[in-house]
Amino acid sequence: MIPARTQCPDDWITEYAGYLASDSARDTGRKRSSYVCWDEAPEVASGGFSNDQAIIFPVEVVCGTLPCSAYVNFRELTCIVCSK
Repeated sequence: MIPARTQCPDDWITEYAGYLASDSARDTGRKRSSYVCWDEAPEVASGGFSNDQAIIFPVEVVCGTLPCSAYVNFRELTCIVCSK
Protein backbone atom coordinates (compact mmCIF):
# COMPACT_ATOMS: atom_id res chain seq x y z
CA MET A 1 0.00 0.00 0.00
CA ILE A 2 1.39 3.38 -1.00
CA PRO A 3 -0.22 6.42 0.64
CA ALA A 4 -0.64 9.75 -1.18
CA ARG A 5 -0.14 8.12 -4.60
CA THR A 6 -2.47 7.33 -7.50
CA GLN A 7 -0.16 5.16 -9.61
CA CYS A 8 1.99 2.12 -8.92
CA PRO A 9 5.72 2.14 -9.68
CA ASP A 10 6.80 0.91 -13.11
CA ASP A 11 6.53 -2.88 -13.52
CA TRP A 12 4.06 -3.18 -10.58
CA ILE A 13 0.40 -4.22 -10.90
CA THR A 14 -2.43 -2.05 -9.59
CA GLU A 15 -4.73 -4.08 -7.33
CA TYR A 16 -7.00 -1.17 -6.42
CA ALA A 17 -6.94 2.54 -5.66
CA GLY A 18 -8.78 4.54 -3.04
CA TYR A 19 -8.40 6.78 -0.03
CA LEU A 20 -6.32 6.48 3.11
CA ALA A 21 -8.56 5.79 6.12
CA SER A 22 -8.31 4.97 9.80
CA ASP A 23 -10.65 3.87 12.55
CA SER A 24 -11.83 5.43 15.77
CA ALA A 25 -13.74 3.46 18.38
CA ARG A 26 -17.33 4.60 18.74
CA ASP A 27 -17.96 6.73 21.86
CA THR A 28 -14.67 5.81 23.55
CA GLY A 29 -12.36 8.54 22.32
CA ARG A 30 -9.67 5.93 21.52
CA LYS A 31 -6.95 7.22 19.22
CA ARG A 32 -6.59 5.98 15.65
CA SER A 33 -4.78 2.68 15.53
CA SER A 34 -3.71 1.96 11.95
CA TYR A 35 -4.14 3.15 8.40
CA VAL A 36 -5.67 1.25 5.49
CA CYS A 37 -6.29 1.93 1.83
CA TRP A 38 -10.08 2.09 1.57
CA ASP A 39 -11.28 1.10 -1.92
CA GLU A 40 -12.73 4.05 -3.85
CA ALA A 41 -15.87 1.96 -4.52
CA PRO A 42 -16.38 -0.09 -1.32
CA GLU A 43 -19.15 -2.65 -0.98
CA VAL A 44 -21.50 -2.41 1.98
CA ALA A 45 -22.52 -5.40 4.10
CA SER A 46 -26.03 -5.30 5.51
CA GLY A 47 -26.71 -6.04 9.15
CA GLY A 48 -26.20 -2.80 11.05
CA PHE A 49 -23.61 -2.29 13.77
CA SER A 50 -23.00 -2.85 17.47
CA ASN A 51 -21.46 -0.48 20.01
CA ASP A 52 -18.09 -2.25 20.05
CA GLN A 53 -17.34 -1.62 16.38
CA ALA A 54 -15.02 1.07 15.04
CA ILE A 55 -15.99 3.76 12.57
CA ILE A 56 -13.79 4.39 9.52
CA PHE A 57 -12.78 7.98 8.76
CA PRO A 58 -10.89 9.34 5.76
CA VAL A 59 -7.46 10.80 6.52
CA GLU A 60 -7.22 14.47 5.60
CA VAL A 61 -4.19 16.67 5.02
CA VAL A 62 -3.48 19.33 7.65
CA CYS A 63 -0.97 21.97 6.60
CA GLY A 64 1.96 22.05 8.96
CA THR A 65 1.93 18.29 9.48
CA LEU A 66 2.42 17.85 5.73
CA PRO A 67 3.87 20.48 3.39
CA CYS A 68 1.11 22.58 1.82
CA SER A 69 3.23 23.00 -1.30
CA ALA A 70 2.71 19.31 -2.08
CA TYR A 71 -0.82 18.72 -0.67
CA VAL A 72 -4.16 20.56 -0.54
CA ASN A 73 -5.24 21.48 3.00
CA PHE A 74 -8.23 19.44 4.30
CA ARG A 75 -8.36 17.18 1.23
CA GLU A 76 -8.51 13.40 1.66
CA LEU A 77 -5.30 11.50 0.93
CA THR A 78 -5.34 9.00 -1.90
CA CYS A 79 -3.63 5.61 -1.83
CA ILE A 80 -2.97 2.68 -4.09
CA VAL A 81 -2.39 -1.00 -3.47
CA CYS A 82 0.22 -2.58 -5.74
CA SER A 83 1.70 -6.03 -6.22
CA LYS A 84 4.84 -7.22 -7.96
